[in-house]
Amino acid sequence: MAALKAILFDVYGTLIDIRTDEHRDDRFEALSRFLEYRQVAIPPRELKELYFDQINQQLARSRETNPEVDVASAFSHILRERCWANDHYLAMVLTQLYRSLTRERFALFADTFWTLSEFRKAYRLGAVSDAQRLFCMPELQVLRLHHFFDAVVISSDYGFRKPDPRMFHIALAVLDLEPEQAAYIGNKYETDCLGARRAGLACVGLIHQSDQDTSHYSEAEQPDFVAENLRQALNQIKNWESLANQNRK
Repeated sequence: MAALKAILFDVYGTLIDIRTDEHRDDRFEALSRFLEYRQVAIPPRELKELYFDQINQQLARSRETNPEVDVASAFSHILRERCWANDHYLAMVLTQLYRSLTRERFALFADTFWTLSEFRKAYRLGAVSDAQRLFCMPELQVLRLHHFFDAVVISSDYGFRKPDPRMFHIALAVLDLEPEQAAYIGNKYETDCLGARRAGLACVGLIHQSDQDTSHYSEAEQPDFVAENLRQALNQIKNWESLANQNRK
């Protein structure tokens, strides 16, 4: 059993406490008003229908088992088809404005910064996130997390998402490590635990779990540990490493 050299993390729900609502009509009213300043006239209801139609079409066209969408591409298509405007920059701005409007809660968990600092003393760190690059990278920077990571893998870059093992393998390739040299910490069993397990990572932990969450775990694919928060996860990793070191002797 190889010694751990890296810890990979899920981002949203694990490091960042976030809640969003992408379907509220007032979000699209604000986007529609903004577009008026760019001489683009799309009524709010029509904009919402066009947007979700594009998202559904992307999912339908994908050949991936776990497909990921590209929000900027959806807005870009709407601008081209509805307004004959091939404006990639405006599509990027719309994407980030949409994200900012849909965020209802956005902050670090209380122990995120301290725990990452502690992990960083002993391991290389990576992030593996189901997200849009235009959302995720700026948000990591705003919360001053980006400098912790030697690898950041974001699903929108690839067209697939967790639990696809490739998400984890890409991060390992960037770090030049084997699966048995890394652990993964996330907050969702179906994506984080199963994905990391199937990617062959040495140690897999889940945090922020309720009793209802744990009741849905498969006996065949249990996480190595369940912790209430990141601080506890740090201790669990240390305990796991201690036992692994004893077994290597």
